[in-house]
Amino acid sequence: MRVYANLHLHSIHSDGKYSPAELVRVAKEEGYSALAIADHDTATAFPELKAAADAEGMECLFAVEFSVNKPKNYHIVGFGFDPEYPPMKKYLADMALRQTDNTYGVFNEGVEKGYFTGITWEEILEYNKGIKWLCNEHIFNAMLDKGLVEKCNYMEWFLKYVCEQRGHYPPSIPFKTLSEIISLIKEAGGFAIVAHPNGQLDDIDTLIEYGIEGIEVLHPDLSAEERERAIRIALEKDLFVSGGSDHSGLCGGCYSGFPNEEELKKSPLYIPEMSAGVARGFYEEIKSRKIDREYRANLQKRLTKEKYSDIIKGN
Repeated sequence: MRVYANLHLHSIHSDGKYSPAELVRVAKEEGYSALAIADHDTATAFPELKAAADAEGMECLFAVEFSVNKPKNYHIVGFGFDPEYPPMKKYLADMALRQTDNTYGVFNEGVEKGYFTGITWEEILEYNKGIKWLCNEHIFNAMLDKGLVEKCNYMEWFLKYVCEQRGHYPPSIPFKTLSEIISLIKEAGGFAIVAHPNGQLDDIDTLIEYGIEGIEVLHPDLSAEERERAIRIALEKDLFVSGGSDHSGLCGGCYSGFPNEEELKKSPLYIPEMSAGVARGFYEEIKSRKIDREYRANLQKRLTKEKYSDIIKGN
């Protein structure tokens, strides 16, 4: 058994480093056979992802990662819903406006204080044409294209000119609550899983009551102990199993910001290749929306003798 699909990735359509086509290339080179871009509160990457995946002979799934702060902070990945379902379409448009308004405020403050020179907001929009959800990454990438910044200086740039400033512009539109977003995903024809539930595994029963149908297991934010606990919870409670590298690893696109391999491997952004995602059996379950009893029974037997971390490595 080995990792087959990376189902939690981010592209330049939210706060990722790669275009959908670049993500397909990098994921394929790393060894994945399938992927899902789960951009934050936006679905605009999927047409590009589907075209690139088809061209490379890879599989892909539709997904979006939604932010929730009530009743507490969760990230919820919705799979397989219709982004054109009118209430969902409106919410995605609202979320794009929420983020872009914040970014516009940060940019204008930076211009006034002399942080951002040699570029206009109109140039940022032109450079990021087709992207609705604009954040600090989009300012930086447009400046990078004009030679105004250097790629390796992103974190220094972000911390100095953007991080604190984002708090100066309160969101114009609130996130939906946990109950509301799960209901909306289901109304639009999809299903919801809880993303990177590090420190949240005690909440699973409550999340199931809200309508969660799956859980991420192989994700960089979960400790080894949490991963082992999460897979057993998923099997016990008939939850779909998802996972992915998120902003970490090769597909995270951040490796070029480190001066050498030694410094990279000290970073939390480094993860071993093919160490995040899902095995093919779990991918097929999510794709078909059906639990495979035989597959799970065989895995349960192995888990009486082996750790899941060893099973997924093929040991």
